[in-house]
Amino acid sequence: MNLMPALTLLGVTTLLPGVPALRCQRGNIEAVRNASELPLEWKTGEETCEVGEGCQDLVMLLENGPQINLLISKGCVKIGDQKPQVTWLRTGPGLSIVSYIQVCRHSDFCNDVSSTEVLGDLPTPTVPGTLRCPLCLSGDGCENAHMQICPAGSTHCYSGVLRLRGDNIITNLKVQGCMPQPDCNLLNGTKAIGTLDMSEKCGLQLGPQALDCNSGTLDTVRNVSELHLSWTTGWKICEPGQGCLETLMLIQNGGIATNLRVQGCMPESGCNLFDGTKAIGPIGVSEKCEPQSGSQALECRSGQVEALRKVSSLPLEWTTNWETCKIGEGCQETVLLIVNGPNVNLVFTKGCTTDKDHKPRITRHRTGPSVSIISYTHVCRHWDFCNDLSSTHPLWIPPPVTGPGSLRCPNCLSKDDCPKNAPEQDCPAGSLHCYNGVLSLKGGGLISDLKVQGCVSQPGCDLLNGTQTIGPIDVREDCGPQLAEEALKCQHGTLEITRNVSQLPLQWTAGQTTCGVGEGCQDTLMMIENGEMVKLILTKGCTTAEDQEAKVTEHRKGPGLSVTSYTRVCRLEDLCNDLSTTVPLWAPPPVTAPGTLHCPLCLSEDGCEKAPKQVCPAGSTHCYSGVLRLRGGKIISNLRVQGCISQPDCNLLNGTQTIGPMVVREDCGPQINGKPTDKNALTCFKGVMLRLGTGFAKEAVEWSALSTKVCEPEELCQETLLLIDVGPRTLLIGSKGCTGRGAEDNSSVSIYSRPPGMLVASYTRFCSSNLCNEASSSSVLLSSLPHPNVPPTGDLKCPVCVELFGSCFQNTKFITCPQGTTRCYEGDLELQGGEEMTAGSGIMGDPLPRPGFLCLPTEPSGCCHRKCWASL
Repeated sequence: MNLMPALTLLGVTTLLPGVPALRCQRGNIEAVRNASELPLEWKTGEETCEVGEGCQDLVMLLENGPQINLLISKGCVKIGDQKPQVTWLRTGPGLSIVSYIQVCRHSDFCNDVSSTEVLGDLPTPTVPGTLRCPLCLSGDGCENAHMQICPAGSTHCYSGVLRLRGDNIITNLKVQGCMPQPDCNLLNGTKAIGTLDMSEKCGLQLGPQALDCNSGTLDTVRNVSELHLSWTTGWKICEPGQGCLETLMLIQNGGIATNLRVQGCMPESGCNLFDGTKAIGPIGVSEKCEPQSGSQALECRSGQVEALRKVSSLPLEWTTNWETCKIGEGCQETVLLIVNGPNVNLVFTKGCTTDKDHKPRITRHRTGPSVSIISYTHVCRHWDFCNDLSSTHPLWIPPPVTGPGSLRCPNCLSKDDCPKNAPEQDCPAGSLHCYNGVLSLKGGGLISDLKVQGCVSQPGCDLLNGTQTIGPIDVREDCGPQLAEEALKCQHGTLEITRNVSQLPLQWTAGQTTCGVGEGCQDTLMMIENGEMVKLILTKGCTTAEDQEAKVTEHRKGPGLSVTSYTRVCRLEDLCNDLSTTVPLWAPPPVTAPGTLHCPLCLSEDGCEKAPKQVCPAGSTHCYSGVLRLRGGKIISNLRVQGCISQPDCNLLNGTQTIGPMVVREDCGPQINGKPTDKNALTCFKGVMLRLGTGFAKEAVEWSALSTKVCEPEELCQETLLLIDVGPRTLLIGSKGCTGRGAEDNSSVSIYSRPPGMLVASYTRFCSSNLCNEASSSSVLLSSLPHPNVPPTGDLKCPVCVELFGSCFQNTKFITCPQGTTRCYEGDLELQGGEEMTAGSGIMGDPLPRPGFLCLPTEPSGCCHRKCWASL
């Protein structure tokens, strides 16, 4: 039998035996140090690579007089193997650069370089010459660089910026020093080392500096099993004053959820582009036209970290990514150090904020002995990336050594539970009480419960001296009965997938979640076998239900359709809901001779209009056709089933109404030729179209759906088009799917804003027969629009823009408006409708899984990690 398919819960990978995936050391380090500290050593984390990837070791060291800049990059890479190689890009006198690169696949953790000794000896210092140059090696500015005496042989002063870009490396290193030649060629023409791209820029830097931005576009249609998607891009150096733009469109399948920025000409003033309309078909519309102050959006450093370290490792340094804020928002940074004996918990969060500016503020919430808590907060708007704290230096000063006292207390600092018999420590003098509590941190992208046991100088549950907020983080303290220790951790996730029976048994791995106090762990697996197809529905997580031993139920046993379930609720231990295979439910069925009955074969969440006929096994007497509706355990599914059974009624589940947390409902009629009649469980085309371009108000574009959907009883099919045309740019949004109960058959075209100026119009249709929402182009809207003569231009000039998810700042064009317009319009439109999301641009597609869904790494491009889509 072939290797069983491995199913992967979102964000977690398990490789079955025989799959040659490497494990590599993983980490990035960038640091400026004194040359006297060489050789330097380091430790990094680890990661599991994708199949075929290798391990990279990259070390680069730049020497500049008494200073060095060290850059280390380790991790999984797709590039070919490369033997260990040391390269001197520049060998003094003065500035020197040496690199080491290796890419290997011969064993796990083969990228095991851990010291600068691999680079060999640095150049021997030479006697001093007569030239004096500024000395600088910094990620910030060089305004206060001091002068140095250059070594003999140096003839020129170098001043430039090295731009280093790689996996999680974004560095602009300012360099000033001594060189034996005049040109801007510190790197000797080198453009890349391994996965690290390098460029160099010298000369006088006046006015706004040019940014480096990620650059690239992606327009793709993918299967739902391939999500989540990740990608990498190239780099582009912008013009001075330009910013970085990033747009990700998540397009609903059967609905819309987007924000639009619109600018253009209007014949009258006011924020009323849609003439008071609040809904267009299933799409809710809201409009906002706040006065624009002219201020531009800041870019801020962004990221969150929580890490337990030894106090001996302080001070710690870090690098972060960045994000573009909304206009008016500032940059915030918050750092929290919780020191307990030999251990320290570092928490920091950076990003955008609506809070008011305040200067860097250090607060010592608790100052030993033993437990100490220090925070740093800062909010700024004076320039991009002003939240630039990159180490614990401003917060941490080693405390004075204190002699031991007579008290002994348990010592624990953990994001998990403290052991029942935590090791005790001798408390420092001045400690009078043992602390035992939980610090809950929420906000700024962080959710954490930190268990603390240690020595304090006063009783009570007030480790933070009454502090409840630190920057964007809300802090709560609990020292009562330690209920947190009773909260279970459970496996967590859901899966809905259809496979061929020949692929059984299947395996999977799951994520984890911490339950509420008193909750248990549940495992629910349902398998529907229909001919050569099998549908697997899995849900894992927390539950308030009572404990239940593992139970396998055969709701329907063949011949023909069979339905089996597995349910379990447990509180024995963490992660006790550990079902990881279909083996307990499924064994190969006995071979059954064919009978004489022929029935359609279908097992789908879409329609069954073109279901193939199958020869039923002997013993089958009737054809089944119905819809199983599953709700609960984060499962929402309408499953269309057609197949062979041995009895005529609509009772595929033998009366079962609940399976674990799922409520099950069955609907089989009325039917004509296997299709629902009237308003009962219609099948409709589903999908979303989004087109942003020019000319869509004059020329029709294709509008076809890629899939179908079984609606709820009494729902109708709908199709909706929205057109916004501002002249040089047009937006066209389309939605097909089901619509809520209460609608009636009708179709209409509405015009909200007419020329001269902007044109805003919509088309909607509700209908009550299968696949009736079948319009194939936008001509259904365009054919009803007026086509007046184009008026001559007037005197008014307005900016025009239609932009998704962002500002019009980079994309605004000014036009001379036609006669009859008197005002410039500028506003934000919020469009919402539908339930499911898809990824892509200008496409119609299948729904994204909700967080916790299982993905299939064995399918083409179908794994769940960022690296799967690195080639996009």
